[in-house]
Amino acid sequence: MAPAPRFSAEEQERLIICAAIKAIQESSLLDFSMSAIAKLAGLSMGSVYKFVQCKEDVLIALATRMYQERQSVFKKVHALPLTTPERILATSLLDFSKVQMYNFDNQLESIVNTEAMMKRCSERWLTQMNACEERCQTMFQQLLQAAADSGELISGSRDIEEINLGTWSLSVGYFQTVHLHQCLKNDLDEKTNESSENNTFVLAADNPHIRTMKRLVNTYDWQQKISDGDIKKVCLHLTSAELR
Repeated sequence: MAPAPRFSAEEQERLIICAAIKAIQESSLLDFSMSAIAKLAGLSMGSVYKFVQCKEDVLIALATRMYQERQSVFKKVHALPLTTPERILATSLLDFSKVQMYNFDNQLESIVNTEAMMKRCSERWLTQMNACEERCQTMFQQLLQAAADSGELISGSRDIEEINLGTWSLSVGYFQTVHLHQCLKNDLDEKTNESSENNTFVLAADNPHIRTMKRLVNTYDWQQKISDGDIKKVCLHLTSAELR
């Protein structure tokens, strides 16, 4: 009779994911190795390959957990007692560290959404990641649809796709640019033996991105458009919910 495994399947998965994060942090998203993951996890290569079949699977598995974490945070934002336009701005006003799962989130997201990555990873992991991405997108779609159905969005369903695409593009573009600048700054700090004490990223209520987002959202026919006072109210609610 074969001896019972040291760890359950769930425990092995946790060990492999934690080891993968450490392996990437010690090298990079491109240079980590499967053998390093096995060593850090204290598992055999066979055990690792039962969970992930290649490096691409590792990255997709990490991305899946990243999207799950984002969905959890956005659910909390959508549950706040705010209007729909205020909730849209709240996703840019929350503490960026609340939706950051790894210190390589942005690079990971750029890599996993390439055609080459999707061709090389296992179907199992690609399906799981796509399902997580779709749930995040559906959440915002449902938020806007509820506003249209209730009359809060006066133009009804006509503008939903445009609002969704416009606000998403503005936010993604802004935060990716800021993250790139932060990475460059961190590299410079390391070279000059300086360090940043606080890597959290919280936008002020009058930040140019927030002003631009407010202007974009207010171009649509809402029953109640966003004022500067509303933005301050959003900040207070986020702070109370420990999301800012």
